[in-house]
Amino acid sequence: MKRFFLTTLILFFALTSVHAGGTSLKAIITSTDGNTEELDVFIRENGDTDGYLSAGFSDDASHIYFLNTDGVTIAYPVDYIASIAFEKYTFEGNNQATPYSTDFDVAFSDDDETAYTSVTEKITATETATNDYGDFVENFEDDDESKGTVTITWSGSTANVAFSPSSLSGTAAVVASGTAADVVIYASKKLDFVLKGSSSDGSLTLYSAKKCKMTLDGVTLTNSDGAAINMPKKTVGTTEYGGKTCYVVLNGTSTLTDGTSYSSAVSGEDMKATLFSEGQLIFSGTGTLNVTSRYGHGIASDDYIRIRGGKHNPVINISSVKDGISTNDYLLMYGGTVTVTAADDGIDVEKGYVAINGGRLTVNATDEGIMASYQGENDGTVDASINPSITIAGGLVTVTTTGDKGHAIRARRDISVTGGIVRATVGGAGSKALNADGNVSITGGKVTGMIDGLPVYDDEEDDLSSAAGIRSKGALSVGGDAVVALKATAAGSKGINASGLVTLSGGDITVVALGTRYTADAGTSRARGITADAGLTLSGATLRVRAADDALYTPATLTVSGGALQAFSTDASPLRHATLVHTAGWMAYN
Repeated sequence: MKRFFLTTLILFFALTSVHAGGTSLKAIITSTDGNTEELDVFIRENGDTDGYLSAGFSDDASHIYFLNTDGVTIAYPVDYIASIAFEKYTFEGNNQATPYSTDFDVAFSDDDETAYTSVTEKITATETATNDYGDFVENFEDDDESKGTVTITWSGSTANVAFSPSSLSGTAAVVASGTAADVVIYASKKLDFVLKGSSSDGSLTLYSAKKCKMTLDGVTLTNSDGAAINMPKKTVGTTEYGGKTCYVVLNGTSTLTDGTSYSSAVSGEDMKATLFSEGQLIFSGTGTLNVTSRYGHGIASDDYIRIRGGKHNPVINISSVKDGISTNDYLLMYGGTVTVTAADDGIDVEKGYVAINGGRLTVNATDEGIMASYQGENDGTVDASINPSITIAGGLVTVTTTGDKGHAIRARRDISVTGGIVRATVGGAGSKALNADGNVSITGGKVTGMIDGLPVYDDEEDDLSSAAGIRSKGALSVGGDAVVALKATAAGSKGINASGLVTLSGGDITVVALGTRYTADAGTSRARGITADAGLTLSGATLRVRAADDALYTPATLTVSGGALQAFSTDASPLRHATLVHTAGWMAYN
């Protein structure tokens, strides 16, 4: 940090003590654009009757600095100030107004439980060309194609299949077979399936050539040697079964459990999860679904998964020895309550994106919490049309990970938060709350991250990978009314680590990094509050950074053209930069 005191003004004031309080000198600063700021530039507690204020100009006369008696420097660009007036006033207790605080901290708020908002899900009932039209069970029910209902009721080691109308039975439209409680159905028309009853060794394998509706009406199914519900693809003659939309409607409480092996899987057919479909899975209704996986994923689709909002409020609880939710194209969530506990990834989208617009999502995972994982094909080619990004526009998203490099939210491209509330806790070595190979943008909502992991060697980067609140290999931008609060406590861990330009145009950002430097054979990791490799621009946000190591570090340019910057370091530099450009706004640092 460079200090700029070529000319110093020493001002003395006679101060009068007041009971349980003190006396302060207030600077009333009027900017050239007409804004007024009040700054406590001097404070004396009881017992002191006089004191002094140090003020001065930088060596290039571009800034005026106030050095407070507690060692904090407040800086303003000269061109920003139209006038300065001083006023003495008294305060009671410790309630004096100051524009900065040196003891700010980060914690989760109980208000998050109710403060989040959701994006409204609109049902398009007339325009069949929209992508959403086919996702709504309301439109499936309202179309004019003739449908029937197949009700399957399990009872111990048997299952009863009933048809409505009864004329469906024995027709080519639907064929039911299987042994004991393992039901196999081929359907060549749109049908409603209703699943009821209970079996400790039962399953449903559904081959459907059309969209279907499947109501889980308080059904309990455990399959000892495969998936509880499996909807694979299969071609019989000229008819292609599978790969179609299934509307899963929850009514009452249903429980699905897979086997400890998948020995019942048919050769050449997929079986990937307790509940698996090669087509789209659309969850709706107001019931509860409990899913346990002992061998595969919890819920999986080779297409996409959508969780409905609005009048629907499905509750889905998943406990999985692999991924909790695994899908190929994308995951779209508008509502409901989803809780995932997974030994691998909580949610993994293999060739697409994650979009969370509402509802409550809670993930507890060993590896990645929520991940868009596409990096390329097996032959090394990359499909540029695939967008492995994560967007959060609403809802309450709570993620906890425990494994090394187990990031809470991980995108192989971009992460965007425009609304909702994100709460992330990561404890493994090298783990990040938000980690993007591309850019990170936070323009609304609230992001809180708690980080407590040591650095770990990363073979992708051939270097130590530090734990961090936000890691962006591209640019990082925070604006609008966004709130970002990050706390890193372990040695070598960082609040923010960005390879690209950091742009802070709005919002409220608090970063606390309490760790010390970490040294190992692979190198040294600095426990900085913010590392901005390509520079940092503050133009309108309120930024508070507190660190044991450097509070804010950039080997490039630090630009302050608005907003407020508070940077404090106990063992190193509050501001470490190659160049400082300060044209508006104020800075406070020690």
